[in-house]
Amino acid sequence: MSKSWKSRIFLGLILVFSFMVGKCAIIHRYTVKKNLSKIVMGYYFCLEKEKFDHNKIKYRYLTHIAYAFTKPDSEGNLIVGEDYIYPELIETAHKNKVKVVMSIGGWGNSEGFPGMTYTSANRKRFINQVLEFCKKNNYDGVDIDWEYVSNPVEQQNYVYFIKELSTILKEQNPPFLLTMAAPAGERWARWINFEELIDYFDYISCMTYDFHGAWSDHSGHNSPLYTCNNDPCSSINDGCLYFLSRQVPKEKLLLGIPFYGRSFDCSNLYQKFQKSSYYGYVEILNFINSGWSYIWDDCAKVPYIQNPDKAEILCFDDARSITLKCKYIKEKQVAGAIIWELSQDCYQDSSVLLEVIGKEFRKRNEKRI
Repeated sequence: MSKSWKSRIFLGLILVFSFMVGKCAIIHRYTVKKNLSKIVMGYYFCLEKEKFDHNKIKYRYLTHIAYAFTKPDSEGNLIVGEDYIYPELIETAHKNKVKVVMSIGGWGNSEGFPGMTYTSANRKRFINQVLEFCKKNNYDGVDIDWEYVSNPVEQQNYVYFIKELSTILKEQNPPFLLTMAAPAGERWARWINFEELIDYFDYISCMTYDFHGAWSDHSGHNSPLYTCNNDPCSSINDGCLYFLSRQVPKEKLLLGIPFYGRSFDCSNLYQKFQKSSYYGYVEILNFINSGWSYIWDDCAKVPYIQNPDKAEILCFDDARSITLKCKYIKEKQVAGAIIWELSQDCYQDSSVLLEVIGKEFRKRNEKRI
């Protein structure tokens, strides 16, 4: 073989090796933990880290953490609170093969989105700052949680924003993840062009909780699996079917599982009420232990409890209902689940609800985790 041919073969091998290394780098951010068959993205609220720090997180049951929240201002600046910076979380998550995305927005944190997305200059400023922050702090991607896109102008500007953001994130090596948290019902989700944007997201989360609360005109379950009594407030099943009808692929769809519940000062479901309050799962256990009656709703496939004088109810999820939701996710063959919020099921140093999810999504050939 001539020297020239040997040189060509050698060069070819170098190019192939370089390509494979590049491909390995490109897929790095998309690697799913081998012990789980589904995506499990847990939201972790930065203001909870004082009482629930990164060492308490059960990483073995997670594939991703959405660290909440930063936000945009109306001029296109990324606003990062003093309590948000948390390098120990990123480092520990990565050691446990868990990806961390920066979650932007959230309830009460989304007022800057309309102004930020309104002009090309504002969007560019914001996207550049997001990219710089993710690189500097070693994040694996970005989660957009605009609550809520609410009119035709915002709808079109959101399209511009997501396309521009995705282009920049995917140009990186390895590319950054881009995910989205979206409202479960048509009332707000109609303003999101899923059909046009689906290729720009890695995952789209359907926030299948908060179906009833202080804003509703009657009491009801926080996150029913199925709709009962012709309730107009919907359910997980309704939300899932709606997103699939909007062409969100199963392999990109995540469904929401709450680690909290909501109370109503009335005697039963589907009644008028005056006050509704929010409680984490561990707080709810205290009510159960103090004598509240446990009631299973076999139609909605979720429980609620009633206080001793039958003047108040509290709707929530427990191990039984979450097991059924995990089975539903597997039956529907969607990508997995999101959780709000990781600190709220920590009981005696165990993440009692997260463990249920992790074990339900454990791969068959894996040892118990």
